[in-house]
Amino acid sequence: MEQVETQSRPFVMGWVMVVACLIGVSTGPAAFTLASMGLFLDGFATEFGWNRAEASSALSIMMMVTAASMPFGGRLVDRFGIKRVLIPSVAVFGLLLLSVTLIAQLWQLIFVYVLIGSLAVGSNSIAYMRLLAGWFDKKRGLAIGIAGSGTGLGFAYVPVVTQYSVAEWGWRGGYVSLGLIILFITLPLVAFVLRERPEDVGLHVDGDAQPHPLDEGESSREEEGDTLWEAMRRKDFWFMALTFVSVAFVLYGAIPHLVPMLEDRGIDTETAAWIASMFGVATFGGRILIGWLIDHYEARFVAFVFFFLSAIGMALLWADLPIWAVLVSTVLLGGSLGAEVDMLAYLTSRYFGLKCFSQIFATLFGMVMVSMGLGPVTFGAVYEGTGSYSTVIAAGVPACLLSMVLVIFLAPRPVRPTSDLRAVTTHPAE
Repeated sequence: MEQVETQSRPFVMGWVMVVACLIGVSTGPAAFTLASMGLFLDGFATEFGWNRAEASSALSIMMMVTAASMPFGGRLVDRFGIKRVLIPSVAVFGLLLLSVTLIAQLWQLIFVYVLIGSLAVGSNSIAYMRLLAGWFDKKRGLAIGIAGSGTGLGFAYVPVVTQYSVAEWGWRGGYVSLGLIILFITLPLVAFVLRERPEDVGLHVDGDAQPHPLDEGESSREEEGDTLWEAMRRKDFWFMALTFVSVAFVLYGAIPHLVPMLEDRGIDTETAAWIASMFGVATFGGRILIGWLIDHYEARFVAFVFFFLSAIGMALLWADLPIWAVLVSTVLLGGSLGAEVDMLAYLTSRYFGLKCFSQIFATLFGMVMVSMGLGPVTFGAVYEGTGSYSTVIAAGVPACLLSMVLVIFLAPRPVRPTSDLRAVTTHPAE
């Protein structure tokens, strides 16, 4: 009986961490700012007279600031630990969302979003991905995929929650609802549920009864891998960066403009919000599927397929087709969204190891964030300049195709966990 309890407890605790990280990621800045902005644009225009490009600039600037802050945030996680960074970052993020209700000028909105990008940078997915990379090895892709699907979960419920709150209490009520979710759900979860390492509760990686022989001694698994500068000297680092920068520009540029984009086609706001939530549902399912696939098949080919689906989704969104095509496009683009940040985290752990995972991932993610930041303002600027999103949507098709080509240039990876093939998975051949 004692043996059964010993073997079942690690599995339960590990997946509790996955669920906790899923909820945490779903309330991160990506979902809570990108998926909600489209519902605030009309309120900003009515009360302050700001156009879509002006209001969207707050998002773009926030992402640029986040990109610059990411490496510093990653270094803090590696140096001081996950929860010491997460707890204050989550608290600050919630308070900043509440503070948006006090703004009266555009620069004040931008200033709050700048603070979100800098002071709350630790509430992004870096810390959650690092935690799961330490809890899982053999099922790391699935664990990261499930937790990363939290972004999709956020994209699913944030438009609905925001639309309801805005309809009932105005745009300020929308920000209050989002801020309270952070402070009364995410913050207690991070503070009281998350555990940084399985060893902290007397467990081992993957729920194994005993530590793997390669994990014993002075050269523990946390010490294996490249430093940031070693990683940056390898071609895989730069091919990885270019791959995800290309696709992130397209996907994250479209997200905050999806609701007004659909409204321009004659779809009412409530229906547009529900369609936007379908994007999140597809992202939620897509990330879990991608996580399972990259544990069983080479990640480069999984990414290739999903980037191709992104290209099809952008083509359908660009074409003047009935609403069914918009729904298919939303599902394809949402499902493909898991092929960027989550896969980036997985590939970082496999190609460069865990020694400086947070710094390396944060640096790569920072580059991707620059692209994410340019996306919304570019979409908004094209709309203001031409009266249509058509041109920038059409440009998204070759951008997705470029990512398909770039990902193939990564070094081949064996589909085996680090504990079985340490030397290869942390130091692949160039």
